[in-house]
Amino acid sequence: MPSQKDLRKAAKLYQEFREAPMRRGRSVNIDIPKVLTVIGYITAIEYDTTVKRKMIPYRHDFAPGSRPLMCIGDGKIFVVEGRYHFTAGGKLEGIVDIDGRGKEIDDGY
Repeated sequence: MPSQKDLRKAAKLYQEFREAPMRRGRSVNIDIPKVLTVIGYITAIEYDTTVKRKMIPYRHDFAPGSRPLMCIGDGKIFVVEGRYHFTAGGKLEGIVDIDGRGKEIDDGY
């Protein structure tokens, strides 16, 4: 079970990014395999989410030095490593690449 602190942190990120309070949570079980096969680098990721009750498509093109690895284990896809983080409520929002010095990279790399 996650702690109340972790649940509050997740709800805050949700609200900052989606601009609406989280109405319900969802528990997801993840079985992490002992071995993953590296397939290649992820150059971009696309996802749909709602902001202010409107479906918005997002696409993030990773900077060359920030790209995570796409790995397969037990028939499931895992996103591993890479230099990035997910932010909300700031100047840069969503997936934000990190350079070799630990600084955030704006979309133009």
